[in-house]
Amino acid sequence: MNKWIKYLMMVVMALVMSVGVNAAETADALLRKAAAAVNGAGGLTASFTLDYGQQKVTGTLKASGKKFVLQTSSVSTWYDGKSMWTYNARNNETTLMTPTTQEVNEANPLSIVNTYSASFVAAFAKSQIKGCRTIVLTPKSKQSGYKSVHVTIPDGSAFPSKLVVIPASGQKVTVSISQVKSGQKLPDQTFVYPRSKYPKAEIVDLR
Repeated sequence: MNKWIKYLMMVVMALVMSVGVNAAETADALLRKAAAAVNGAGGLTASFTLDYGQQKVTGTLKASGKKFVLQTSSVSTWYDGKSMWTYNARNNETTLMTPTTQEVNEANPLSIVNTYSASFVAAFAKSQIKGCRTIVLTPKSKQSGYKSVHVTIPDGSAFPSKLVVIPASGQKVTVSISQVKSGQKLPDQTFVYPRSKYPKAEIVDLR
């Protein structure tokens, strides 16, 4: 009898481990579909709401592959795949830099979906909301700057509807994405800082 109990326990353990592996693979597959949808959209536009602390900011996003432009009432960021410009309306100043992958992700959390496999391990969240799937990204390195990133993808869609970024230190940031339109024709100039629009802005070159 003891041998049968031990055998059954081994079978149960093997099944549990198998479920864990399959869940991780499924989470990876879902994120790969999300990345393919974002990159393969040709170009997309969306509205977003950014919540951090007691502050809430709304804005628009335009993206094509790795390129993007984010615009709010106070801060706007353009990234052409190499250079990043950030305009601050409060001091009429524009910062120009060649960003790292982490700096790109901080400016546009949706970029994390494109680059997650290099820096994160994906698994489904233990608690799920009906009508969507939430994936938890856990950093592979303690030096990543993140505790975790939660990506929510509605059923029947490949586009993330919400990202919750929890940094290693600092305030949690929640990005809610809505009104996504794909297949947009966005010229390359869309993602380059429009100097003529801000003729009096001081440009701080940090490259």
